[in-house]
Amino acid sequence: YLHNMKITKKQVEQICKKLDEDLVKFSFLASGNHNDNYAIHTKRKKYVLRIENNPQFKNLKKEYNLLKSLKPNLGPKVYFFDKSHKIIPYDYFVEEFVDGKYPKKLNDKFITLMAKWLKKLHQQKKPCKKHSMLKAIKPYFRNVKNHKEAIPTETAYKIDALFKRVTDFCTKNDGIFAGRKEACLLHSDLSRENIIYDGKKIRLLDWEFSRYNFPEWDLVYFIQSLRLNPKQKELFLKTYGYPTSKSSKKRLLIISLLNTCGDIGYSVWRLGLVKQGKLNKKLKTEISKRLNLDIHRLTKIIEDLEQ
Repeated sequence: YLHNMKITKKQVEQICKKLDEDLVKFSFLASGNHNDNYAIHTKRKKYVLRIENNPQFKNLKKEYNLLKSLKPNLGPKVYFFDKSHKIIPYDYFVEEFVDGKYPKKLNDKFITLMAKWLKKLHQQKKPCKKHSMLKAIKPYFRNVKNHKEAIPTETAYKIDALFKRVTDFCTKNDGIFAGRKEACLLHSDLSRENIIYDGKKIRLLDWEFSRYNFPEWDLVYFIQSLRLNPKQKELFLKTYGYPTSKSSKKRLLIISLLNTCGDIGYSVWRLGLVKQGKLNKKLKTEISKRLNLDIHRLTKIIEDLEQ
Protein backbone atom coordinates (compact mmCIF):
# COMPACT_ATOMS: atom_id res chain seq x y z
CA TYR A 1 0.00 0.00 0.00
CA LEU A 2 1.18 3.52 -0.74
CA HIS A 3 0.74 4.99 2.75
CA ASN A 4 1.83 8.60 3.35
CA MET A 5 2.35 9.36 -0.30
CA LYS A 6 4.62 12.40 -0.66
CA ILE A 7 3.15 15.34 -2.56
CA THR A 8 4.94 18.48 -3.67
CA LYS A 9 4.21 22.16 -3.14
CA LYS A 10 3.73 22.53 -6.90
CA GLN A 11 1.00 19.84 -6.91
CA VAL A 12 -0.82 21.51 -4.02
CA GLU A 13 -0.58 24.90 -5.74
CA GLN A 14 -2.25 23.38 -8.83
CA ILE A 15 -5.05 22.01 -6.63
CA CYS A 16 -5.45 25.46 -5.01
CA LYS A 17 -5.72 26.98 -8.48
CA LYS A 18 -8.74 24.72 -9.14
CA LEU A 19 -10.25 26.07 -5.89
CA ASP A 20 -9.38 29.67 -6.91
CA GLU A 21 -7.30 29.97 -3.74
CA ASP A 22 -3.75 31.05 -2.82
CA LEU A 23 -1.71 28.46 -0.93
CA VAL A 24 -0.20 29.47 2.42
CA LYS A 25 1.02 26.04 3.62
CA PHE A 26 0.13 22.34 3.60
CA SER A 27 0.88 19.45 5.96
CA PHE A 28 0.36 15.71 6.27
CA LEU A 29 -2.64 14.76 8.46
CA ALA A 30 -3.04 10.97 8.55
CA SER A 31 -3.04 7.73 6.57
CA GLY A 32 -5.88 5.25 6.62
CA ASN A 33 -6.04 1.77 5.09
CA HIS A 34 -7.37 3.29 1.88
CA ASN A 35 -6.34 6.96 1.69
CA ASP A 36 -3.81 9.63 2.64
CA ASN A 37 -4.98 12.97 4.00
CA TYR A 38 -3.34 16.41 3.89
CA ALA A 39 -4.38 19.75 5.38
CA ILE A 40 -4.25 22.68 2.97
CA HIS A 41 -4.20 26.22 4.42
CA THR A 42 -5.08 29.02 2.00
CA LYS A 43 -5.50 32.76 2.59
CA ARG A 44 -9.25 32.30 3.05
CA LYS A 45 -9.83 28.88 4.62
CA LYS A 46 -8.61 25.34 5.36
CA TYR A 47 -9.24 22.25 3.25
CA VAL A 48 -8.54 18.51 3.42
CA LEU A 49 -7.01 16.72 0.44
CA ARG A 50 -8.06 13.06 0.43
CA ILE A 51 -5.99 10.80 -1.88
CA GLU A 52 -6.83 7.19 -2.73
CA ASN A 53 -3.85 4.96 -1.87
CA ASN A 54 -5.14 1.39 -2.14
CA PRO A 55 -5.78 0.06 -5.66
CA GLN A 56 -7.71 -2.91 -4.20
CA PHE A 57 -10.27 -0.66 -2.53
CA LYS A 58 -11.49 1.97 -4.97
CA ASN A 59 -14.18 3.73 -2.97
CA LEU A 60 -13.25 7.41 -3.12
CA LYS A 61 -15.72 8.42 -5.86
CA LYS A 62 -18.56 6.74 -3.95
CA GLU A 63 -17.59 8.61 -0.76
CA TYR A 64 -17.43 11.92 -2.66
CA ASN A 65 -20.87 11.42 -4.23
CA LEU A 66 -22.37 10.49 -0.88
CA LEU A 67 -20.93 13.57 0.85
CA LYS A 68 -22.37 15.68 -1.97
CA SER A 69 -25.83 14.20 -1.31
CA LEU A 70 -25.77 14.71 2.50
CA LYS A 71 -28.03 17.18 4.26
CA PRO A 72 -26.11 20.26 5.55
CA ASN A 73 -23.98 19.97 8.73
CA LEU A 74 -23.81 16.17 8.82
CA GLY A 75 -20.49 15.67 7.08
CA PRO A 76 -17.78 17.88 5.55
CA LYS A 77 -18.64 19.91 2.46
CA VAL A 78 -16.92 18.62 -0.71
CA TYR A 79 -15.59 20.81 -3.53
CA PHE A 80 -14.42 18.64 -6.41
CA PHE A 81 -13.30 15.12 -7.37
CA ASP A 82 -10.39 14.57 -9.77
CA LYS A 83 -9.73 11.25 -11.48
CA SER A 84 -7.68 12.68 -14.36
CA HIS A 85 -4.31 11.83 -12.65
CA LYS A 86 -2.83 15.00 -14.22
CA ILE A 87 -1.86 16.66 -10.92
CA ILE A 88 -1.55 13.59 -8.67
CA PRO A 89 -1.26 10.07 -10.18
CA TYR A 90 -4.23 8.85 -8.06
CA ASP A 91 -7.89 9.75 -7.62
CA TYR A 92 -8.47 12.46 -5.01
CA PHE A 93 -11.06 14.92 -3.74
CA VAL A 94 -11.03 18.12 -1.70
CA GLU A 95 -13.32 18.69 1.28
CA GLU A 96 -13.66 21.33 3.99
CA PHE A 97 -11.47 21.09 7.10
CA VAL A 98 -13.75 20.41 10.08
CA ASP A 99 -12.46 22.07 13.26
CA GLY A 100 -12.97 20.47 16.66
CA LYS A 101 -11.73 17.60 18.79
CA TYR A 102 -12.60 13.96 19.41
CA PRO A 103 -14.98 13.48 22.34
CA LYS A 104 -12.79 12.66 25.36
CA LYS A 105 -15.45 12.32 28.04
CA LEU A 106 -18.68 10.52 27.27
CA ASN A 107 -21.07 12.76 29.19
CA ASP A 108 -24.88 12.65 28.88
CA LYS A 109 -24.94 15.77 26.67
CA PHE A 110 -22.65 14.20 24.07
CA ILE A 111 -24.57 10.87 24.09
CA THR A 112 -27.90 12.71 23.70
CA LEU A 113 -26.56 14.84 20.81
CA MET A 114 -25.11 11.77 19.11
CA ALA A 115 -28.46 9.95 19.30
CA LYS A 116 -30.25 12.97 17.77
CA TRP A 117 -27.55 13.34 15.09
CA LEU A 118 -27.95 9.68 14.06
CA LYS A 119 -31.74 9.99 14.02
CA LYS A 120 -31.36 12.89 11.56
CA LEU A 121 -28.89 10.95 9.37
CA HIS A 122 -31.13 7.87 9.33
CA GLN A 123 -34.02 9.92 7.92
CA GLN A 124 -32.31 9.61 4.52
CA LYS A 125 -33.84 6.36 3.25
CA LYS A 126 -34.32 4.27 0.15
CA PRO A 127 -36.18 1.00 -0.64
CA CYS A 128 -34.24 -2.16 0.17
CA LYS A 129 -34.14 -5.76 -1.00
CA LYS A 130 -35.13 -8.65 1.25
CA HIS A 131 -32.44 -9.15 3.89
CA SER A 132 -30.69 -12.46 4.57
CA MET A 133 -28.48 -12.87 7.63
CA LEU A 134 -26.74 -15.88 6.11
CA LYS A 135 -25.74 -13.79 3.10
CA ALA A 136 -24.53 -10.96 5.39
CA ILE A 137 -22.05 -13.12 7.32
CA LYS A 138 -20.42 -14.88 4.33
CA PRO A 139 -17.75 -12.19 3.59
CA TYR A 140 -16.54 -12.31 7.23
CA PHE A 141 -16.19 -16.11 7.09
CA ARG A 142 -14.31 -15.76 3.79
CA ASN A 143 -11.74 -13.42 5.42
CA VAL A 144 -11.04 -16.01 8.13
CA LYS A 145 -10.85 -18.88 5.63
CA ASN A 146 -8.45 -17.00 3.32
CA HIS A 147 -6.04 -15.95 6.08
CA LYS A 148 -6.29 -18.85 8.54
CA GLU A 149 -2.56 -19.55 8.29
CA ALA A 150 -1.89 -16.20 10.01
CA ILE A 151 -3.54 -17.22 13.31
CA PRO A 152 -2.66 -19.94 15.89
CA THR A 153 -4.40 -23.33 15.32
CA GLU A 154 -6.17 -23.11 18.67
CA THR A 155 -7.60 -19.66 17.77
CA ALA A 156 -8.73 -21.00 14.37
CA TYR A 157 -10.58 -23.88 16.08
CA LYS A 158 -12.28 -21.44 18.46
CA ILE A 159 -13.42 -19.20 15.58
CA ASP A 160 -14.65 -22.19 13.53
CA ALA A 161 -16.72 -23.47 16.48
CA LEU A 162 -18.21 -20.00 17.11
CA PHE A 163 -18.95 -19.42 13.41
CA LYS A 164 -20.76 -22.79 13.29
CA ARG A 165 -23.01 -21.62 16.14
CA VAL A 166 -23.50 -18.28 14.36
CA THR A 167 -24.49 -20.09 11.12
CA ASP A 168 -26.98 -22.29 13.01
CA PHE A 169 -28.52 -19.26 14.67
CA CYS A 170 -28.68 -17.26 11.41
CA THR A 171 -30.32 -20.21 9.64
CA LYS A 172 -33.07 -20.34 12.28
CA ASN A 173 -33.57 -16.55 12.32
CA ASP A 174 -32.78 -15.68 8.70
CA GLY A 175 -36.03 -13.76 8.17
CA ILE A 176 -35.94 -11.55 11.29
CA PHE A 177 -35.43 -8.41 9.17
CA ALA A 178 -37.52 -9.67 6.23
CA GLY A 179 -40.34 -7.21 6.94
CA ARG A 180 -38.13 -4.16 6.46
CA LYS A 181 -38.95 -2.31 3.25
CA GLU A 182 -36.54 0.63 3.68
CA ALA A 183 -32.84 1.05 4.41
CA CYS A 184 -31.34 4.13 6.10
CA LEU A 185 -28.18 5.99 5.24
CA LEU A 186 -25.48 4.80 7.66
CA HIS A 187 -22.06 6.22 8.47
CA SER A 188 -20.81 2.68 9.30
CA ASP A 189 -17.56 3.72 11.02
CA LEU A 190 -18.59 5.48 14.23
CA SER A 191 -15.26 5.26 16.03
CA ARG A 192 -14.17 8.04 18.39
CA GLU A 193 -11.52 9.23 15.88
CA ASN A 194 -14.22 9.95 13.27
CA ILE A 195 -16.40 12.10 15.56
CA ILE A 196 -15.71 15.83 15.88
CA TYR A 197 -17.43 17.49 18.85
CA ASP A 198 -17.08 21.11 20.00
CA GLY A 199 -19.41 20.89 23.02
CA LYS A 200 -22.40 22.13 21.00
CA LYS A 201 -22.62 20.19 17.76
CA ILE A 202 -21.35 16.99 16.14
CA ARG A 203 -19.78 16.46 12.71
CA LEU A 204 -18.50 13.17 11.32
CA LEU A 205 -15.41 12.47 9.21
CA ASP A 206 -14.37 9.47 7.06
CA TRP A 207 -17.50 8.42 5.17
CA GLU A 208 -15.71 5.79 3.06
CA PHE A 209 -17.74 2.88 4.50
CA SER A 210 -21.12 4.66 4.41
CA ARG A 211 -23.97 2.67 2.88
CA TYR A 212 -27.71 2.05 3.10
CA ASN A 213 -28.81 -0.60 5.59
CA PHE A 214 -30.73 -0.96 8.86
CA PRO A 215 -30.23 1.68 11.60
CA GLU A 216 -29.23 -1.00 14.12
CA TRP A 217 -25.82 -1.23 12.41
CA ASP A 218 -24.89 2.36 13.38
CA LEU A 219 -26.47 2.07 16.84
CA VAL A 220 -24.55 -1.12 17.66
CA TYR A 221 -21.29 0.20 16.18
CA PHE A 222 -21.48 3.35 18.34
CA ILE A 223 -22.36 1.42 21.52
CA GLN A 224 -19.54 -1.10 20.97
CA SER A 225 -16.90 1.29 19.65
CA LEU A 226 -17.29 3.86 22.44
CA ARG A 227 -17.93 1.15 25.06
CA LEU A 228 -21.08 2.68 26.52
CA ASN A 229 -21.99 1.40 29.98
CA PRO A 230 -25.58 0.09 30.53
CA LYS A 231 -26.86 3.50 31.75
CA GLN A 232 -25.30 5.34 28.77
CA LYS A 233 -26.64 2.71 26.36
CA GLU A 234 -30.16 3.12 27.77
CA LEU A 235 -29.97 6.95 27.44
CA PHE A 236 -28.62 6.67 23.88
CA LEU A 237 -31.33 4.26 22.66
CA LYS A 238 -34.12 6.13 24.48
CA THR A 239 -33.07 9.50 22.99
CA TYR A 240 -32.82 7.91 19.54
CA GLY A 241 -36.32 6.51 20.00
CA TYR A 242 -35.38 2.86 19.55
CA PRO A 243 -38.19 0.46 20.65
CA THR A 244 -37.74 -1.43 23.93
CA SER A 245 -39.68 -4.58 22.97
CA LYS A 246 -38.13 -8.05 23.33
CA SER A 247 -37.94 -8.50 19.53
CA SER A 248 -36.21 -5.09 19.14
CA LYS A 249 -33.59 -6.03 21.73
CA LYS A 250 -33.06 -9.30 19.88
CA ARG A 251 -32.50 -7.40 16.62
CA LEU A 252 -29.82 -5.26 18.29
CA LEU A 253 -28.12 -8.40 19.61
CA ILE A 254 -28.22 -9.99 16.15
CA ILE A 255 -26.56 -6.95 14.56
CA SER A 256 -23.99 -7.09 17.42
CA LEU A 257 -23.41 -10.71 16.40
CA LEU A 258 -22.88 -9.83 12.72
CA ASN A 259 -20.77 -6.77 13.58
CA THR A 260 -18.49 -8.82 15.85
CA CYS A 261 -18.11 -11.51 13.15
CA GLY A 262 -17.05 -8.64 10.86
CA ASP A 263 -14.50 -7.43 13.42
CA ILE A 264 -13.06 -10.97 13.72
CA GLY A 265 -12.84 -11.31 9.92
CA TYR A 266 -11.15 -7.88 9.69
CA SER A 267 -8.55 -8.73 12.36
CA VAL A 268 -7.70 -12.09 10.74
CA TRP A 269 -7.37 -10.36 7.35
CA ARG A 270 -4.99 -7.78 8.89
CA LEU A 271 -2.91 -10.52 10.53
CA GLY A 272 -2.72 -12.07 7.04
CA LEU A 273 -1.33 -8.76 5.72
CA VAL A 274 1.25 -8.70 8.53
CA LYS A 275 2.35 -12.23 7.58
CA GLN A 276 2.62 -11.21 3.90
CA GLY A 277 4.76 -8.20 4.89
CA LYS A 278 2.12 -5.68 3.76
CA LEU A 279 1.50 -4.35 7.29
CA ASN A 280 4.01 -3.44 9.99
CA LYS A 281 4.98 -6.43 12.18
CA LYS A 282 4.70 -4.20 15.26
CA LEU A 283 0.91 -4.20 14.78
CA LYS A 284 0.65 -7.97 15.29
CA THR A 285 0.34 -7.83 19.10
CA GLU A 286 -2.31 -5.10 19.00
CA ILE A 287 -4.38 -6.90 16.30
CA SER A 288 -4.11 -10.26 18.13
CA LYS A 289 -5.28 -8.64 21.38
CA ARG A 290 -8.28 -7.13 19.61
CA LEU A 291 -9.05 -10.47 17.95
CA ASN A 292 -9.11 -12.25 21.32
CA LEU A 293 -11.40 -9.57 22.79
CA ASP A 294 -13.77 -9.97 19.83
CA ILE A 295 -13.80 -13.77 20.22
CA HIS A 296 -14.74 -13.30 23.89
CA ARG A 297 -17.47 -10.79 22.95
CA LEU A 298 -18.90 -13.07 20.25
CA THR A 299 -19.07 -15.97 22.74
CA LYS A 300 -21.08 -13.75 25.14
CA ILE A 301 -23.47 -12.53 22.41
CA ILE A 302 -24.17 -16.12 21.23
CA GLU A 303 -24.84 -17.19 24.83
CA ASP A 304 -27.29 -14.25 25.28
CA LEU A 305 -29.09 -15.13 22.03
CA GLU A 306 -29.26 -18.87 22.79
CA GLN A 307 -30.96 -18.28 26.15
